[in-house]
Amino acid sequence: MKRRKNDGSFITSILLILIILIFSLTVYFCLDVFGIITVPAKYSIASLFYSHIDVIATQGQVVTEEVFPQNTIDTSNKNIVEDTEENTEIVVELNSDEPIPNPIEELERLQEERRKEQERNKQEQITNAEKFYYNQLDEYGKIIYDKLFLNMEKLKTGTYTAEYDMTFDELLHQENGSEILNNSFQLAINALTFDNPELFYIDITKINLITEITTRAFSTTYRISIGGNGKSYLSNDFHTVEAVLGAVELVDTAKSDIIALTKENDVENLKIVHDYLVDNLEYDTEYTENGGKNSYNVYGALINKRAVCEGYARAYKSIMDDLGIPCIIACGIGKNNSGATESHAWNYVYVNENWYAIDVTWDDPVIIGNGSISDDIKYRYFLKGADQFFTDHFEDGNIAGEYSFEYPMLSSTNY
Repeated sequence: MKRRKNDGSFITSILLILIILIFSLTVYFCLDVFGIITVPAKYSIASLFYSHIDVIATQGQVVTEEVFPQNTIDTSNKNIVEDTEENTEIVVELNSDEPIPNPIEELERLQEERRKEQERNKQEQITNAEKFYYNQLDEYGKIIYDKLFLNMEKLKTGTYTAEYDMTFDELLHQENGSEILNNSFQLAINALTFDNPELFYIDITKINLITEITTRAFSTTYRISIGGNGKSYLSNDFHTVEAVLGAVELVDTAKSDIIALTKENDVENLKIVHDYLVDNLEYDTEYTENGGKNSYNVYGALINKRAVCEGYARAYKSIMDDLGIPCIIACGIGKNNSGATESHAWNYVYVNENWYAIDVTWDDPVIIGNGSISDDIKYRYFLKGADQFFTDHFEDGNIAGEYSFEYPMLSSTNY
């Protein structure tokens, strides 16, 4: 009898262990299947039943590759003529039964509305020029920007991948979540280069938003990374780390040489740097899409000494950043004397508690024939207020996608 009792206890123990094991596996399976816990694929029970991984890569985009406008001056008769060979057409989509408005009138209206809103919120204006575009990103864009900004040294390799893991998983489960994240990504990487013009060696069209979608039974998870998707995202002109480091050294040396010319007065330094760019740069009238990418950046401006307006504006901001003078790059439309319009870029600077506009590009006209420009032309767009500057410049704040960044309110009058 005693022996049978021991056999019963043993069997009971075995059954209890089996029940506990089955219960644990069931709980583990349920947590795994419904995505309550994250389980590596090799340990996932759910993956034995169904597991699928998709990887989607979305490339970065820029607004335009058009050449921005530049003044030309015929020294034989001293009349200023605007270059209109590369005009960018403005297309406004409307219902067929509505009249098509004049694009400049529309920009003027939007500009006036923006100024009224800025006047109402003058005390809340953004004055942090160092991260001007960053400050206007949504929460997702700021997360993307932050990690890239903290790892800018690693970006020089062209192979660094920023891992965000499941940071955006909740967003991507929402309706239109993918569209929202992609828009935030486009704005963030463009904002990064506008706030940090020293990133001239990066080709943002080669940077990808990589979405890894893992589907297991009843759950789907999204993991995000940003990088080249197996390829380098360095510019074709700086395709190795050594080339990047060498180019950065050249740009830093060029900026140091310019800064060595400056003094202690901010306004005087704004003029010194403005004059240096006007006197030493040449507007790249022969820009081609395949051969003149650096015309848009600080390297093209300071090393090649050839640039279009975005190159002038980026170079000016880069030097102002080193001097500690608040400066941002502004985008919009320029209107020449004949009324033709083109995409354009210029700068806003903050000095003596006010914002003023500087358009170095249009202060450096292309000279036809022999001669030189007068100070009236050379400083026509130097430290100008809204009343004068906005007669032929129209903000749109469009650096990527359809989002319009808000710019600070300029002083009404010139400096």
